[in-house]
Amino acid sequence: MKTRFAIPDSVRTLTNQARENFEREFAANDRLKWLLSMGAVFLYLALILYLSGQSDSAKRDLQFSQAQLSRISAQAEETRWPERAVTAQALINGLEERFWPGETPGLAEAGFERWIRRTFEQHDVQVRQVQLTRSSVLEDEVDTGSTTLSSMQRIRAKVTSPLNEAALIRFLDDAAMNESWIFIEQLIVRPGRNPRLEMDLATFFRPREL
Repeated sequence: MKTRFAIPDSVRTLTNQARENFEREFAANDRLKWLLSMGAVFLYLALILYLSGQSDSAKRDLQFSQAQLSRISAQAEETRWPERAVTAQALINGLEERFWPGETPGLAEAGFERWIRRTFEQHDVQVRQVQLTRSSVLEDEVDTGSTTLSSMQRIRAKVTSPLNEAALIRFLDDAAMNESWIFIEQLIVRPGRNPRLEMDLATFFRPREL
């Protein structure tokens, strides 16, 4: 069912009069013509710029997709994956050889502390204190699917000793040349009447039975 509304004659007359007044005003007012023309030009330019920006964005997305497709296609056509796997495994084996040695975590910690004290003593420095802590490399519970990563542990040693600049330099050189990884995580020099050295060392360990 359709309902029709009749527009009163008075409203229709007022509408016609308003339109006629605007047409007369527009025809006689050059300034109004100029403003409306400038507005139309501005809207046209804004529309052109917007469409141009949209076109550039779409072009960049297309180029990125084409580059990704080319890279994936090249990887899919790669036939040297077995050789790469052998190279990667050899690299992993070489890195694993640099874990701190020890059959058990306790033996690894004892060996690390013994190395620290003995190396300092070789340079005529008596270590006052060595505090050891051990934690998993993957402290967060993340399922990586890698037994090597999940079993890796970091052994940290907080070392306190008298300050001897020459001995410290020789110790750092010994640490850098060691067959196992030894990292200097923090080094603090406490000046004063009895200057002392505070150093945080770290190494990595993986139980062999795992």
